[in-house]
Amino acid sequence: MNFKNICKFFFLPLACANFVKFFCENNYFENMKKISLVFALIFFASIAMYAQKPIKWRTSVKMINTTEGVITMKAIIQQGWHLYGTSIPSGGPKATSFNFSSSVGIKLVGEVTPSYMPKNVFDKSFNINLNWWDKTVTFTQKFKLTNKANAKVVGAITYMGCNDQTCLPPSTQSINIAVPKYNK
Repeated sequence: MNFKNICKFFFLPLACANFVKFFCENNYFENMKKISLVFALIFFASIAMYAQKPIKWRTSVKMINTTEGVITMKAIIQQGWHLYGTSIPSGGPKATSFNFSSSVGIKLVGEVTPSYMPKNVFDKSFNINLNWWDKTVTFTQKFKLTNKANAKVVGAITYMGCNDQTCLPPSTQSINIAVPKYNK
């Protein structure tokens, strides 16, 4: 064994021991544990927030006779959350909107109609009067067939949900449903 190998053999463990001793004496490992824990909590909290679906949509299309039908969009709202109305003043959150412009073989008749009117409330977060639904609401849109062969409802619902502590970013629910045949 030459002098160089002897130095490696004896000094490498000694250098590692001094490195470990330095980190232990200065609580670097404890601080790293705490920092890692904080990052893990932030990571899992952000995943949980984006995984939340406090507003879920159920959509369907039904023919009411041989030439007329109705699109039904049901917003199921979790307790403590609310869905903003379809008419919101500027400076407020994203209003709920319905777009069926990509539909084929149908012509919309009238406007989207909610099953009940939204509540009018002063919103502290936006510091303005707003309207919203805070329990399940069903929207309907009537239509007439213009081409039975390939009629399809294609569109999107854009909406935003909040509770007393946070708002989720605006979301879009896609709709793509073939118009069924009329059944008596």
